[in-house]
Amino acid sequence: MVKRTDHKFSTAGTSRRQFLAGTSAMALALAFAGTASLSSALLSSAFAQAPAPKRGGSLKVAVPAATTIDPVKLNSSGGIAIVQQAAEYLVYAEPDLTLRPVLATSWEPSEGGKVWTFKLRQGVKFHDGRPMTAADVVASFQRLVDPANASPAAGAMPFLKKDGIAKVDDHTVRFTLDRPIGTFPYFTQTYNCVVLPADYAGNFAEKPVGTGPFKLVSYRPQEGATFERNPDYWDQPKPYLDRLEIQTFESPQPMVLALQSGDIQVVQQLSYIDAQGIRNAPGISLIQADAADHRQLCMRTDMKPFDDKRVRQAVALCFDRPTMVRGLLGGLADVANDHPIAPIYPEKIEIVQRQGNMQKARELLAAAGYPQGFTIDLYTHQYLELPQFAALAQQMLAPAGIKVNLKVEPTNLYYNHWTEVGFGLTDWTSRPVAAQILAQSFRSTAEWNAAHWKNPEFDEMLAKFEAEPDVAARTKIGNDMAALLNEEVPAVIAYFNKNLRASRATVKNLTGSMSNYLDLTQVWVEA
Repeated sequence: MVKRTDHKFSTAGTSRRQFLAGTSAMALALAFAGTASLSSALLSSAFAQAPAPKRGGSLKVAVPAATTIDPVKLNSSGGIAIVQQAAEYLVYAEPDLTLRPVLATSWEPSEGGKVWTFKLRQGVKFHDGRPMTAADVVASFQRLVDPANASPAAGAMPFLKKDGIAKVDDHTVRFTLDRPIGTFPYFTQTYNCVVLPADYAGNFAEKPVGTGPFKLVSYRPQEGATFERNPDYWDQPKPYLDRLEIQTFESPQPMVLALQSGDIQVVQQLSYIDAQGIRNAPGISLIQADAADHRQLCMRTDMKPFDDKRVRQAVALCFDRPTMVRGLLGGLADVANDHPIAPIYPEKIEIVQRQGNMQKARELLAAAGYPQGFTIDLYTHQYLELPQFAALAQQMLAPAGIKVNLKVEPTNLYYNHWTEVGFGLTDWTSRPVAAQILAQSFRSTAEWNAAHWKNPEFDEMLAKFEAEPDVAARTKIGNDMAALLNEEVPAVIAYFNKNLRASRATVKNLTGSMSNYLDLTQVWVEA
C-alpha cells in the first residue's frame, strides 16, 4: 500500500521507490555503432547547471494517427497525445515509475486496499473558468466505468463501479473497489482517466474543456490540433510555450522527413528502423526510455487451428528472438518469453527462456494434425516496426509449413476489428504496473483479450496478484502466471522494446516516457 503526500520538488518517497523498480530516460548518441546498434549517452553531467527555461515560442509535434479525441473513447497514441495537453490525470507516473501529484495531492488506502481516499488540489480551474471540484472527479470516473459508454477504462478497472465513487467533500473523493487493489493510484492514470467537467457531453472536439496546460483551439480529424497556452494554469509559471501544434501522420517516414526539414520539432515516438534515417542528422536528439512496450502476436484460441495449444506452441518455437531484437530494434529491446511482465517491473520472472526450435515446431504441428502446416492471414497495421515484424514472422514461420498472407492495414481500419481476427499483431503500450496489462489482455472477461483465451486458474492468480501489496509475494504469483502463459501461449511476446522519441536540439526539457505519454508542461524552445 502507498500513502502519497504532495511535495513541490519531490516526485516520490522512499517507499514508492522500493515498491517499484526504477527506470531511466537518457539521450542517445547520434552515431550508430555500424548498422546493428544504437549507443546511448547522457546529455550532460547530473551536476551540470541547466539553463533557465524561457517563456514563449511555439512547438510542432508529430504523432501517429488519432482515431478519436473523445477522452472516454481514446484508444490510439495520437489521440491520447492530443488530449493530454488539454486535460489532466489525478496523478502522473514519472519515468522511474514514481507518482507525481497532479490534480490529486495525496491518496491513502484503507480496508486493506479496498478503499482509496484522494485529496484534490485546490484552486484548479477548467478552461471555461469554473473550479474543478470533487463532483467533476466523481462524474469523470463514473462516466468511464459506465458500461453504456464502452470506455476502454472500464476494462482496465473492472473492480470499480459507479456506486463505488463518492464525493466526501468538495476536495475529497473516495473510491470503494470490489476487491483490494494494492496499486490503485496507478490505474487512475489509465489514458482515458483525465478529469472533465461533470456536465461533459461527449463533444470534446467541439467543447474541449479540461484543466491542462494548453487550451485546444481547433481539431482537424486526420490532420491534427492547435493549442494556446492556458494563462490560468495551476502550476505557474508553466507551461513555457505560447503555442502548440500537433500533426497526425499515418506512417512514420513522413514524420522523420518533416523533422529533418524543420517543419516539425518533435516526433512523439519512433521505431529503431525509422530512427536510422536521422542517426547522423545534425541538430537532432534522440531520447530513450526503458519500457514494457511489446507486441502481442495473438492467436484466437477459440478458432482452428489455434484452438490446439500445440499449434500455438509451435508458432512460438519458430521465432529466433535474439535475431528479431537485433534486426528490428538494433538491440534496443529485451528478449521476452511470451508473457508481459517486463524487466522494468519489480516482479522478477525467472522461468526458462523459450528458444527457437524448428524441429520441435514441426513435431507439434504434426501431432496436432497439421503435418504440412497451414495457411493463415496475419493482420497488423502501419505503426512503428509492426509491418517489418509481420514480414519477419512470415519468413520465420515458413519453414514450419505455415504460409502467412500479410494484411497490413491503416491504423483506423485495424482497430475496428483487431480483437476479432484469427491471427493479429498488436502493439501494447507500457502500463506503470504489470497487473494492468495482464488484466486487459488475458483476463477471461477482458474486452481486449484478442486471443479469446479463458483460463479460470489464471484469473484466480491475477486477482491475488492485483490485491497483493508485498513485492516478494507478488513476484511468486507473477512467476506462476508467466509460466502458465508461456505454456498456453495465447500470444507470442518476443521482446520488450525501449521507447524512442526525437526532437530538434532547440527543444529543451523533453523527456521520454515508458507509456509514450507526452508531457509538454516543462518544455521550452531555444531561439
